[in-house]
Amino acid sequence: MPRASHLRKDYMDAQNPNPPRTTKPKPTVGSLFAGIGGFDLGFEQAGFATAWQVEIDDTNRAVLADRFPHAKQLRDVRTCLPDLWRTDVIVGGFPCQDVSIAGKRRGLAGARTGLFFDALAIVSSLRPRWLVLENVTGLLNSNDGKDFQTVVRSLAECGYVGYWRVLDASYFGVPTARRRVFMVAGLGEQPPFGFMADAGAMGHLPRAAGAVKEKPHHTLLAGISVSGIDRGGSDIVAVADCRHQMVERQRAAADHGLLLGLDEADAAEARAAGNAVCPQVARWIAEKLIPTFR
Repeated sequence: MPRASHLRKDYMDAQNPNPPRTTKPKPTVGSLFAGIGGFDLGFEQAGFATAWQVEIDDTNRAVLADRFPHAKQLRDVRTCLPDLWRTDVIVGGFPCQDVSIAGKRRGLAGARTGLFFDALAIVSSLRPRWLVLENVTGLLNSNDGKDFQTVVRSLAECGYVGYWRVLDASYFGVPTARRRVFMVAGLGEQPPFGFMADAGAMGHLPRAAGAVKEKPHHTLLAGISVSGIDRGGSDIVAVADCRHQMVERQRAAADHGLLLGLDEADAAEARAAGNAVCPQVARWIAEKLIPTFR
């Protein structure tokens, strides 16, 4: 004889022939060298959920805590592994100072860009399904190309295969010429080939709203001219507690849209924004990966 609980369930099912579907959890992302979360924002816009972020800069980490309260923030890629857990994707723009043409080009032997190997140890331990890395195009020819070969070979030794290509943010509606190399790799599986397709047909590329026809000012490119704003922030005047002076300075000293007289926190945020992965580019990549979880 059927139990009362079964009869009750049958009755309720009959009253509601179209029960609500259970929401499928979003695929998760872990972020290394998170900065202020440009990578993470793009992936969340495409349907991913950020689980954790690793960022050593205190100002950047405060921004992350404010913008991604659902994620756990950690400080150092060299020591954080015990506090991390597996995610579906790991993203990261590892430091570029040692491969940038503006630096001394010590390559992967440098203290900063060499943190790639610490990130690799995390990837090797957690083994996410997908891995997305970003760096400046100087990585491609650093140490006569041997550093990039080392990156690709190291990923392969961990079981990751995939593609790389250079993407320019100006082709995604961002008003700046910002070329970066992106690597997308899967654990034993090739990423969707759409990653190698163009973002749009030539002549129909997205543009920023109200974008001018002139070439965008090289705000994010250091050393182009004396009027260029150094991405490292070395030519930004930082004055503590100067917000009350901003109006007066605006009348006298506007410089290509950025005001001289930024206070210390503003200067740090400006540097972080200059170093961030463009969310529009990150979202385009994420939109190629999200269908693999359906």
